[in-house]
Amino acid sequence: MAYLRTLLAVIALQGATSLAFSVSSSPNQVVNGIGASGAWWPNDVFKFPENAREQVAELLFGPSGAGLTSYRFNVGGGGVGVSNPTRAPQTFYVSPGVYNWSADAAGVYFLQKAAQHNVPQLTAFVNSAPTTMTTNGRSCGGNLVDGQIQAYAKYLADVIAHFRDEGIRFTHVSPMNEPDDTFGSCGQEGMQVTPQQRANVVNTLRAALDAAGLQSVGIMADESSSTGNFLPEASQWIPQVRKGALAAVSHHQYGFNNDQAVAQLGSVGRNLSGVETWFTEICCFTAASASQKSNPAAPLTYGAAFEPTMVGALQLGQLVYQSFTQAQDAHFDFWTALSNGIGCSPLNNPSCATTPNSNGWNDGLIYYDPSFASNHNTALYQTKRLFLMKHFANFIWLGSTRFGVTGLPSNVLGMAFRNPNSHSTPVGSARASLILMNMGNSAVSVQPSQASGLGTFVGGAVTSPSTDWQTFGPSGQVSLPALSITTLLFN
Repeated sequence: MAYLRTLLAVIALQGATSLAFSVSSSPNQVVNGIGASGAWWPNDVFKFPENAREQVAELLFGPSGAGLTSYRFNVGGGGVGVSNPTRAPQTFYVSPGVYNWSADAAGVYFLQKAAQHNVPQLTAFVNSAPTTMTTNGRSCGGNLVDGQIQAYAKYLADVIAHFRDEGIRFTHVSPMNEPDDTFGSCGQEGMQVTPQQRANVVNTLRAALDAAGLQSVGIMADESSSTGNFLPEASQWIPQVRKGALAAVSHHQYGFNNDQAVAQLGSVGRNLSGVETWFTEICCFTAASASQKSNPAAPLTYGAAFEPTMVGALQLGQLVYQSFTQAQDAHFDFWTALSNGIGCSPLNNPSCATTPNSNGWNDGLIYYDPSFASNHNTALYQTKRLFLMKHFANFIWLGSTRFGVTGLPSNVLGMAFRNPNSHSTPVGSARASLILMNMGNSAVSVQPSQASGLGTFVGGAVTSPSTDWQTFGPSGQVSLPALSITTLLFN
């Protein structure tokens, strides 16, 4: 087919010699979702006025907002022992087969909003089982009890069946989170699930879902925190999972590993399981070297920093790029969609929300005032990360195939996607996208006509230091501003 032929294009650098790039003729993975989680922040934001809550839903799920295609609902364990009340979600569980469905009204509210906006991928994910199923009777610091695995599976199936009956259909369930860690500091919910338990959890949950008529709900595991945890343990549990029980091997990337290690993670996960790998959580990144904090392409590490500008957005962009091009993951989720870790007082400092600081955290797409309960400030502060995710969620349509882009200058990251169907966009119908992230401090010019094999260029959208979101029509040449993400669309 025409779109599988190698596509040559010319990219003209301002003040530099023209360089050639190409879009590979070899298809890579099919991508099926871009999103974030509803962990924790609903407990705060549910207390906001209704119009503010509606604004959150529109910013995350609506056509004028990011239009996320994935949302992860945190099935709370009750928060017993958790020191931070915001991170202590209520549980539906009362006793075996008995539930309080009025619990966690905050979390359920935003789950309902995601469903009302027809978010196609809804995942029920767990940090801790109910306390009767953990070794210490708490929602943190313990292990999943072997003898309670069947009860745990039945509980999760009951929760998912309840929401199905309420008109909310989960597509996936994740029964464990960073299972090497008990989360003994109890700053959040968590439980250890040993490698020897993990296959039993997946297999038992698969049987419970099937018995409840939930065959369409896929199971993902094991949400390992890093490549360093996943690689030595994968062979201890994945081969024991019965065929068809696992829908995706899910992982995080808090080791911020190099491309080689990340590629190995994806390869091992797929080869052992025969299913897709999904990147399901990341946050809290900062430049590994303080001298490189203004360079979005610099290596990253885990640490405190609030970076709401294009630098912080493109730091996330390099992680998405690595996930899709190296691990070849089929899905990408950021961690918490909203955060109060802004690291400053937006009421006292008008520039707080748009200025980097070292006290906050890069753990949200949108931020709110941590002192809202006392100062009644319920304003929402959008970051450039939100708009970067809008590019990915809006223009990597579910079911799109990724094609590699090579030959670009080192400071421009490019990915091409093609979908079998035509999709409505603000600039017209499109079925192919070329997403280009300019990590450098100089503008770059692209001639879309040179990529005509993707189809007819119909326009695109850009996010830069000076604009959050600007669409544009077709032209012979498109400038990629310094520190920007630009999507070119083709039909």
